[in-house]
Amino acid sequence: MSGVEVQLFSIKGLKSGPTFLFNDQAEFGDVVAAAEEELSRANGFFRDSPVVLHFGKRLVQKEDWECLKELLLREGLLPRYAVAALQPSRDILYKEGLPVREGLSVPTPVPRPQETTTPKGNALYVRRNLRSGQKQTFEGDVVLVGDVNQGAEILASGDVIVFGTIRGVVHAGYPDNTEAVVIALNLTPLQLRIGPIIARAEDNPRRSRRVQQPEMACVRDEQIMIFSYRGK
Repeated sequence: MSGVEVQLFSIKGLKSGPTFLFNDQAEFGDVVAAAEEELSRANGFFRDSPVVLHFGKRLVQKEDWECLKELLLREGLLPRYAVAALQPSRDILYKEGLPVREGLSVPTPVPRPQETTTPKGNALYVRRNLRSGQKQTFEGDVVLVGDVNQGAEILASGDVIVFGTIRGVVHAGYPDNTEAVVIALNLTPLQLRIGPIIARAEDNPRRSRRVQQPEMACVRDEQIMIFSYRGK
């Protein structure tokens, strides 16, 4: 039995909007369930965003589209166009009122500019503690003056900077920006994600002790590494 996990659904961030990639070999019901789980975890992050639907070589049936359309409407998503390799799929989607394209290539995310200064309008400043059950979501950088307690979560498309302790869950660079960083005065998260890379508390036992200086988490060699942060 293979130990390789099949990815049913993924999201690629683009300047023109996110692209939803649907596995074209798996059962469509399983694919939609995976998409629903990911969008639920995103907690409205993509609401009112134009999205591209990439079906690959799947033969899309009308009932498949009806099922997916229900999920998209529920999440407040705006289909921009679909990409489908098979003509019958394109015909069905076109009849359903969705613009379609044939190309199979997945658009490459726009490279981040060398200048890393973030415009003020694309950063969120929060001055409070996040308690268990609270979640802060923002399309940009998040600066929190306070603690992220266990059971709390921050989800951001950019960097996350916390002037306090991270004990809960932080996801920076959502969904696929591995250039994002997480900085905190005390970095002891239950789970840390940067782009698609995940690190959990048990992956690094030394995180259990209190660190007396700021630390920065970033992606190196496709894994999350934590370093002492002394500024530039």
